Amino acid sequence: MPSIFFPGLVCSVTFSATWRAVPAGLPASTPPRSGATAAYISGASSVLLFGGYAEPEGGARDVTNDLLNYSQSSGWKLLQPPSSGGQQPGARLASAAAATSDELLLFGGWDPKVPGSGGVILDDIWSLDLKTNDWTRCAAAMPRGPTSRHCAVNVGGLIIVHTFRCLDSILVWDAASRALRVQPTTGTPPSSRGLHVAVAADDRTMLIFGGAAKAGTMVNDCFALDVQTWAWRPLEQGSAQCPSARAGACAAPLPGGGGMLVYGGAESSANGLLPRSDLWAFTLGSDGNGAWKLLLPEDATDAPGPRNAATLTPLGDGDYLLHGGWRPFVSTYSDSYVLHIDRE
Repeated sequence: MPSIFFPGLVCSVTFSATWRAVPAGLPASTPPRSGATAAYISGASSVLLFGGYAEPEGGARDVTNDLLNYSQSSGWKLLQPPSSGGQQPGARLASAAAATSDELLLFGGWDPKVPGSGGVILDDIWSLDLKTNDWTRCAAAMPRGPTSRHCAVNVGGLIIVHTFRCLDSILVWDAASRALRVQPTTGTPPSSRGLHVAVAADDRTMLIFGGAAKAGTMVNDCFALDVQTWAWRPLEQGSAQCPSARAGACAAPLPGGGGMLVYGGAESSANGLLPRSDLWAFTLGSDGNGAWKLLLPEDATDAPGPRNAATLTPLGDGDYLLHGGWRPFVSTYSDSYVLHIDRE
């Protein structure tokens, strides 16, 4: 179990990380998937997983809108099967979701429709009541139009949505009006991008890493947004090491806060998309910058196989759930792993 030491922080921090596979336990009606969206439900110590590209063994890949729940005590449970009845969001992938104490909010996404058609980018907003599991479509659509491949994060009780249009502003959920509002920002923002990751490092700081421009150019830079001042700042790496430029990674907050975990994703290579299975930690320092460290390499014991478009979600007590994903043009996964992080 490797340990990583972070110098130059308010408190020197050591992390250790291990993977373990979770017995399948998925209902037969939930095939392998990628591009789903997931959120941690703190009150239930569980994960909700919605939609994505589903790829049954021996069948054609298709988009879905089912809803699943995972808890460490009871494993996977299918809450809502795929439906076209209008009582739940339509099938989609590359959407974004975040939870409050009483609802899960789902924003936009992409419905590919007929292969080769380009499909439809969506602008709808849905709310899932966490007590009844009933969906309600919000009257207001996403500001500035349809959006996919974006991020949604709960930062200190504020639901923040970051899209490729967020160069001089950010989107903030207004619970009273049941709509997203446009919040102007200052400072140096991330470049226009999608397929990036975002987490809440603490109650006032959102971190963003990686992603790709519309032209496909991938990046490996990191930015912080202060949600009290609404000021962006680019973060120095603080180390010669950092993850390679990539898109479609997954991320979650470090246990106890103060940074983020980033797993997998795909790089651009001469032979197309190259999936990764490395695990990184980014920790904010006392100077407001931060440092990257490689926690587990590609060949770590019991590590999941290389993939992008998976989900990584906190489970509490230093545990995280990794589910599904895609090895580009090779395989879509239905497996689940629990990552455990010890913070010393």
